[in-house]
Amino acid sequence: MENRAYALAAGLFTVLLSACVVLAAMWFTGDTRQKIRYVLESHYPVTGLNEQAVVRYRGVSIGKVTTIEFDRPDPRVILIGIAIDGSVKLTRGTYAELRYQGVTGLSYVMLDDDGSNREPLPSVGQQGSARILIRESPFANLADVAQQVLDDARETAKRINALLSEQNQAQLTGTLKNIELASRQLAQLAQAMGPIAKNSAALIGDARATFGHADQLLTEIAGTNRELAKHLDAIDRAVASVDKAGESVTTFAENASVETLPRINQLAEELSRASRSLERLAGDLKQQPQSLLFGRRSGTPGPGEPGFEARTAGAAR
Repeated sequence: MENRAYALAAGLFTVLLSACVVLAAMWFTGDTRQKIRYVLESHYPVTGLNEQAVVRYRGVSIGKVTTIEFDRPDPRVILIGIAIDGSVKLTRGTYAELRYQGVTGLSYVMLDDDGSNREPLPSVGQQGSARILIRESPFANLADVAQQVLDDARETAKRINALLSEQNQAQLTGTLKNIELASRQLAQLAQAMGPIAKNSAALIGDARATFGHADQLLTEIAGTNRELAKHLDAIDRAVASVDKAGESVTTFAENASVETLPRINQLAEELSRASRSLERLAGDLKQQPQSLLFGRRSGTPGPGEPGFEARTAGAAR
């Protein structure tokens, strides 16, 4: 009987000690809250996710990952069991993403709610329970993007090497030499244009003064032309009068006696010569109005006249 009593006491002590150890562990870890289990469904790789990984809801730690396994009907689907704080109420609009912790490569689960369905989500074991879908993480295709970036970098390096070939380098060197030569010529041209630029103000002043004198001269010429036009009109009227007088004299001569006819004929001839001289004068003034001020220009010397041989020799040269 005593042996049985000792065995019973030892068993009770062991059970009580185990319970105390469990309670102490739960006390020290502070994980004494009620846990609710959910199942996450992922159609993407879960690289870096392990059991006991942290589960966060909108950045707040609420639980841990309990299991990671494949779905038996469809091995392409990965089921992830989580246990979270019972005080957190999830809705059917809740979704999950895998996030990375720094540069360690380890992942954790981030839960969030898009507000599409505010109906409460039943946990595992409850009627109407559903899986929480894991959306593709922005970092899921990071390796593919990095590989694409490396491929682009390689292609860029190849193009740069082709651009910097020996032939292109020689052409580039020649182009640079031509640019240097052109810059030197531009510098020399700028130095040569320096004095001209300094004298440009004086040249502009002289040009303005010349234009002023030209305007005055044109005004005077216009006035002279008007005066010449008046004189030409007067000459035309005088010629018309002379013509009428000639006609009158001719008529009178026909009716006159034979004794006065020679004198009248002589007078008529003189009037005719005067009329022709006035007509030539009027024609010259019309062709060369400046001759009224500067005189008539000398004609080209003909054969036997002074200056004919010199002009002919000059034209031959």
